[in-house]
Amino acid sequence: MDINITTEVGNNSTQLFENIQGNLVDYLICSLKKTVPGNHIYKIYALSTLPKPKTLFKSQEKKSYERKILLLLSEKKSSTKEEALMTSIEAHEYYMVEEETLNIYISKVDTTGCIISTTVKDKKISATKQLISSYINYHLEEKTQPRNKYINVHIFARSQPQYLFTKSSNNLKKHILDDTGLLKWWKKVLGQAFTTSTSNNLQNVRKWYYIPGYASESKARSLIKDNNNDDWIYGYPYNNESKVDDVIPKFDDDAKARWLDHLNDNEDNDENDKTNVKEFWEIISIGGEFSGEKIAGFFWVNVERSKSEDLKKEEYEAVILENLKKNVGGIMVEEEEFIRTLQKFFELEFCNEEITLKSSEDWSKIFEDLCVQKGINDGVVEFKVEQPQIEDKETSPKSIEMIEMEIKPNDGTVQEETSNNKRKPANPVENNGVNVNVLSSSLIKRVKRDKK
Repeated sequence: MDINITTEVGNNSTQLFENIQGNLVDYLICSLKKTVPGNHIYKIYALSTLPKPKTLFKSQEKKSYERKILLLLSEKKSSTKEEALMTSIEAHEYYMVEEETLNIYISKVDTTGCIISTTVKDKKISATKQLISSYINYHLEEKTQPRNKYINVHIFARSQPQYLFTKSSNNLKKHILDDTGLLKWWKKVLGQAFTTSTSNNLQNVRKWYYIPGYASESKARSLIKDNNNDDWIYGYPYNNESKVDDVIPKFDDDAKARWLDHLNDNEDNDENDKTNVKEFWEIISIGGEFSGEKIAGFFWVNVERSKSEDLKKEEYEAVILENLKKNVGGIMVEEEEFIRTLQKFFELEFCNEEITLKSSEDWSKIFEDLCVQKGINDGVVEFKVEQPQIEDKETSPKSIEMIEMEIKPNDGTVQEETSNNKRKPANPVENNGVNVNVLSSSLIKRVKRDKK
């Protein structure tokens, strides 16, 4: 079935999303059109998994469901219409039925270092920060996600040269942040994401960050050169005396999960049950990702929301499953096919602009072929961003975070995008036979595939 969604974008941020019911991609488009400075032609690719039962805690007996989402943002050259993948996010969502809780683990974020257009004062922008904030705010909006009373966002941040975009670390325009720069960046991005939410039903927002091996807040702030008087709590949202298996969730590709598995593999169950939270963090701080003077950190943001509806548990579970089975705006597949598609993506290379353009073309073909297999006519969305480049306090390069970062999977690696180097001209490429409707900045519309 063809889906044709057109949404008028108003000046009021709440009105932006009043016509969007549960579609992540449409929400991201509206948000990026309002938050990314300059003029751009973007495309969003969204690949997600069907929900499946998942256990987050060793002692958990209650039902929870997992969904994985991959988001890829590309930009087109206005001259040649060639497309370059810029930034990507992989997030794992865990819906806990009994607790009416959504746990979000942002496991992978990466950029290629290939940025097409310029914005304020010839600076480059990858829109990574805006994409992360928009994804988080989607889950906070009452009109799109009214069912979860509690929302928890989890981040593990460790600097690495690359993860999602193979060989992108060879791109000389990709500037990698060091360990402490990454931690400071994540703290700022998460803080701003929750500050800019338009949702009016948030009752309580609490934010923690913790760097294993640095017991005091003063040492941690000194380490990351952070003197801001903000509302972050230094520490973690777990009681020191609680058993780790009862309170620390096991996410895929998370450092905490690997240490929980390590404890389970090397200790008798009875002994492991006695390991408390305080002992757990002491163990983590001296090995693995934290050995050899490595520095990494964890971030948590916990949100409590007022409930718009009072549902029984079985009704709540039915609503959650119904929502999870709805397409987020791209292609929804079983996890096995999700993994196979990722493997195809990992075979592409992004070591310079020329190769990035070719790999982006190849990825577009892979995704479009998958759309054909699934009978999806509107799996990719192309849209324009046309924001005035006003030089004032609110839109200056400093305030809009013109120093963009790149974050890598599991470990949240961040890389800075500030290159002003000239790019070599590239050859035009075909559009794979897809009709693309590009509207003005006040409209969005889904891309429809030609029926064959």
